[in-house]
Amino acid sequence: MKVGRPTTFAPLWDVLRVLVNIGVSYRKAPLSTLDALTLRDLPGFYKILGSIPRVKGAVLVQTCNRVDMFIDTDDGADISEKILWNWALETRFKLHELRRISEQRTGDQVLEYLVSLASGLESMLVGESQILGQLKSSLIEARGFAASSPTLSEIFEMSLAAGSRVRDQTGIGRGTISLGSAALKLAEGSLGNLHRVNILLLGTGQIGMIIMKALKARGMTDVTVASRTRQRTESFCRTFGGKPADIKNVISQIGLFGLVVVATRATGYLLTKEIVAPQLKPDQNPKLMILDLSIPRNVSPDLEQLEGIVIKTIDDLRDITDQALSTRTTLVKEAEPKVEEAAAKISALLRREEAEPMVSDLYHRADKIRKEELEKALSKLNLPQHQQEVLERMSLSLVRKLLAQPVVNLREAAKKGDSKLLTVAGQIFEGE
Repeated sequence: MKVGRPTTFAPLWDVLRVLVNIGVSYRKAPLSTLDALTLRDLPGFYKILGSIPRVKGAVLVQTCNRVDMFIDTDDGADISEKILWNWALETRFKLHELRRISEQRTGDQVLEYLVSLASGLESMLVGESQILGQLKSSLIEARGFAASSPTLSEIFEMSLAAGSRVRDQTGIGRGTISLGSAALKLAEGSLGNLHRVNILLLGTGQIGMIIMKALKARGMTDVTVASRTRQRTESFCRTFGGKPADIKNVISQIGLFGLVVVATRATGYLLTKEIVAPQLKPDQNPKLMILDLSIPRNVSPDLEQLEGIVIKTIDDLRDITDQALSTRTTLVKEAEPKVEEAAAKISALLRREEAEPMVSDLYHRADKIRKEELEKALSKLNLPQHQQEVLERMSLSLVRKLLAQPVVNLREAAKKGDSKLLTVAGQIFEGE
């Protein structure tokens, strides 16, 4: 019977090397493109990914700034093309264009990107903390669909913890301009003093909460709030403020408002030219600004054809965020090496962990041989109990000392991803 590791020993460094990230972000694509690439049927697409041979797990992250796929596989190059093909097919997007704007990472690059993402360095609003909640929610969602793998779950959890440490060490998240503040600053640029404007907030999710907090911070609490259900709206208003309303009623009276912030998770358009046009009365409200922060978009582009309406989206926040970034360059430079260091530590830890089964088998086999040989020796000697115990302790000490350096070398090889040494070790220590 074989006691040692098989020669096909496959440590986690192989998994890391073909861990794949494919994504499109605000850096290369406008909101309209991100909207087009957003996957409306997540359970269905998780099933598609799971049906691809050699895909062992997946976590999808969709925010207003990016659509990212993290894939656990053992065939990175071939898998990437299959995923792009299925993504393009699912969203009816041109494959060649998706190839052009997508970014692809593998192995340790994925770890560093994930830590950077959790640290807030990849966000449009550098340092914002909302991404932490979005990453956690994405992992929970993937687990709920039985889509994530143990490897992906561990990597996400370790990266989230590392990102939080980078934030604490650098202060990158302190004093950053929030999504809510940036949105209101954008609205003030078109409407002036918002205290004189009737405001409607559609959506009571995370972005809706951020907007409401920003409004309250500016002393604006007379805000009408509506969402998918009345119960959810009332619960939101009790916690964060605002006046609850029925979503169908307020949409039919949208001309009464000067600012409408849309931040729902609806998969279609809530506001279209056909719905809004009959509600507009220039004598009531000469100017209406609609700020669509939803992903996918909830406001139809055809509304821009109507006179007196200004539509703004996440794309329009870029100028504000670029100004904020220029003042935070020093903090970003301080955070970047810490992200690299944290990712390297995660990589080394995961790789070292994968050497432990081989180490355990090695000690088990050595101890089995030790016991067999000790038993043979003791059967030929007529020793009192205390002398037998001396031999027992000596045999244990010999095994520990003989294996100490080989075990250190195995763990170091695993940390460095030394496939040749680990393969040879697996063959050397394999026994009958």
